[in-house]
Amino acid sequence: MFADLSGKVALVTGGGQGLGLGIVLKMAEQGADIAIADLSDKNAASAASLVEALGRKAYTARMDVTDADSVSAGVASITSAAGQIDILVNNAGVAGAPGSTGTAFRDVDWEFTWKVNVKGLADVTEAVLPQMRERKAGKIINISSVAAKAAKYITAYYATTKMSVIAYTQALAREFAAENINVNAIAPGRIWTQFHQDWMKEREALGDEAVAGKDKYDVFMASLKEVIPMGRPQEPSDIGALAVFLASEEARNITGQTIQCDGGQVMN
Repeated sequence: MFADLSGKVALVTGGGQGLGLGIVLKMAEQGADIAIADLSDKNAASAASLVEALGRKAYTARMDVTDADSVSAGVASITSAAGQIDILVNNAGVAGAPGSTGTAFRDVDWEFTWKVNVKGLADVTEAVLPQMRERKAGKIINISSVAAKAAKYITAYYATTKMSVIAYTQALAREFAAENINVNAIAPGRIWTQFHQDWMKEREALGDEAVAGKDKYDVFMASLKEVIPMGRPQEPSDIGALAVFLASEEARNITGQTIQCDGGQVMN
């Protein structure tokens, strides 16, 4: 093990697939029991089976982070089953409302993206925080994006929400540092997950010539090589490994930070 999470319970929102699943599996590999909160029961169950195959306990909860009642019920259910939540990874996120191509500014995209990426993240955090404060121990990891610092590569509304995640991370880290609660963010670069694939399909369906009739992975790789010095995409496991480190005691003096894992796309 490079960072021992034995005896810890980690809650990962959106943990049923893609980036979330990469984080789930890395944390399970390092000894944590995992709670998977997801909109899809099927994805959550599939992820849970993979966690159990690694010899760890798995818990699932259907959670819609845009619904405060769903968040409260999900956190209560997981806490009841697992005993406590030691690590929270706020991974659930969207690039826009259904039907978004990123080529137009629609009120629904601003509203939905904010509701998931910022308000939903905050609601989950505030549902978990009381038990961390009671124990005076906890690790919170928020998934931001390289778009927060390289907004020219993505829509204004997405970049705005991901920068807001950084601001929230810093404010929370300062507020609860004295209670031994570490709060950090990870800013991933480009990852070929269902998140990105679905976005490209929506662009094609709405007639975006940049992707219409083309192999979507080829389009992804061509655009990636233009902006990432290392010339390769990031993998969910890369983000998972960084999340494991931030959740471990080896990172006990790191808080309020945003760490990029982007192949050198942004260097600052």
